Amino acid sequence: MIDNKRLFVVSCYYDGSNEAIFDCTNSILTFYENPKIVVVDSDSPNKNYFEKLKSKSIEILDVKNKNYDTGAYWIAFNKYDYFENYYFLQDSVRFKRNFSNHEKNDFTSFRYWHSIDKVGGFIIDKTKKKFFTKLYDFFKNNPKIHDIYGFDSEEQLNWCRAQLKKTNYFFPKVWLNLFGPIFFCKNKVMKSLKKNNFNHILPTNKLEQMGMERLFGIALQQDGFDVSNSIQGENFTNPYDTIDFEKFFFKRK
Repeated sequence: MIDNKRLFVVSCYYDGSNEAIFDCTNSILTFYENPKIVVVDSDSPNKNYFEKLKSKSIEILDVKNKNYDTGAYWIAFNKYDYFENYYFLQDSVRFKRNFSNHEKNDFTSFRYWHSIDKVGGFIIDKTKKKFFTKLYDFFKNNPKIHDIYGFDSEEQLNWCRAQLKKTNYFFPKVWLNLFGPIFFCKNKVMKSLKKNNFNHILPTNKLEQMGMERLFGIALQQDGFDVSNSIQGENFTNPYDTIDFEKFFFKRK
């Protein structure tokens, strides 16, 4: 019998160049007793990893997902929409402890950052000017030094604006972006997003998937969930390898 307490959903693209999916799933198996893990394959060119995961009672959804992490999350949720808690993960993360204490919260992000409806990074000048005026007056396109970071390009910004029109959400001036997107949440969070048609937004390239970090943040904020309730905190000031969680980066398209 399946324990409906929690479901781990891992989006995976495997080409044999790294052991990320094994490191990720092994870390979950290490810190949770008999966890239900579902790996959604993102049309991987190499599927040799299937048997190794199946030997550990990990379910693989060989669905040729072409919509990145976002598509993987909805594929898994549509099949398993009755779990109490969901852990939505990329295969490039590794657990260093059990996070069940966060299940008391409706929502927990991995990391977040402050965003705005503009392209590029912004530094908040410490003047007496009003907040919004400062953001516009001191606009800087600097990808490394900023307090707030909006969109990567006009193309991404325009895509996000257009996609949001499919939903019941509006495009705000400021909000918190959801890094990854990687997050833990209650069942009601996903049901709220689905009720507002957020599941209709499916990225088809890397730029759009990065745009989903913005769109998830917008939708969650308007549904009343706190994206700043996070494991590692603000994205631009904290390391990716901490005592409880680690994120790896691979050159993927």
